[in-house]
Amino acid sequence: MEDEVKQMLVAGLNSSPKYIPCWYNYDDQGSTLQQESGVLNQDYYLTRSQISFLQHRVQDIIPDVPNGLTLVDLGSGDCSKTRFVIDELIKRQSTLTFYPLDISGDFLLKAAAKLREEYGDSLAVFPVASDYVQGINQLKQVKGAKLILWIGSMINLPYEDQISTLRLISTMMTDQCRLVFTADITESRDVFLKAYNDDAGVKRTFYQYGVTRLNREEGSMINLDKFSYHLDFVRNTNPQYMSYVTSYVVAKEDIQFTIPGLGIDLVMAKGEQLFFHEGEGLSCKYTLEQLQTIVEKAGLRMIGSFKDTDKHVAFCQCATK
Repeated sequence: MEDEVKQMLVAGLNSSPKYIPCWYNYDDQGSTLQQESGVLNQDYYLTRSQISFLQHRVQDIIPDVPNGLTLVDLGSGDCSKTRFVIDELIKRQSTLTFYPLDISGDFLLKAAAKLREEYGDSLAVFPVASDYVQGINQLKQVKGAKLILWIGSMINLPYEDQISTLRLISTMMTDQCRLVFTADITESRDVFLKAYNDDAGVKRTFYQYGVTRLNREEGSMINLDKFSYHLDFVRNTNPQYMSYVTSYVVAKEDIQFTIPGLGIDLVMAKGEQLFFHEGEGLSCKYTLEQLQTIVEKAGLRMIGSFKDTDKHVAFCQCATK
């Protein structure tokens, strides 16, 4: 896995344009930064909107099945949002089996240990420390009716990866299973930019964390003072695509930084960009029509969509065709 990560980093830093994959931010420290950014940044609406919906309307997204559900959470983080679903399911079926999946192993194991301590025998927790591909292939072995959550993570993938990941998720679903994923449906450009380029720089710190991690783990000394930071919003209302945020730095001068752990130099000309994501953007925004198209392309069927009061987030419930 470590060699694969290094290969992907080398590919990104040698590409044109250059990039550090967004998923690289999600080690233990980066995952903590991401969780804090949703709390400390008072202009970041998405986390609060998701939590508000789950507090008041969690029943809307949970299917009623006769023999109970197994819960799967993809990109689970600290499971703070998932707790609303856990609590509701335990009310209905007294005990629950739960499979949280996250790429940050240390962060995931801490969250799992905390859940076991708090819920005791009511909750059997089986953490899966993995990326989506390996983790979903492992979770295919879980039998019976499943509620699969994918809250907040789809929006940071390139468009084709969103479709392929949904298609992969469908391979562990039967007609007894339901997938619930969330998407950002906010329409105001001003709200976007305020949330993702906050005055305190909380989001900026998280997006640039990939450089911090490179310096720490691969022995580089990349100086972010040599770059200017930029964040833009690109709107696209085409039903076959989406809108998105793009986050990057621009070299203020010609630079060269050695990255010993990767065996390469980061060489950039003045004005060249280094993006903090693969593909065109991250933190994607959608219309409901665009979400319907993505679901259909993935071979799934959307059976319901629910919005929070402020119309920032949609919870989409999907079944197999």
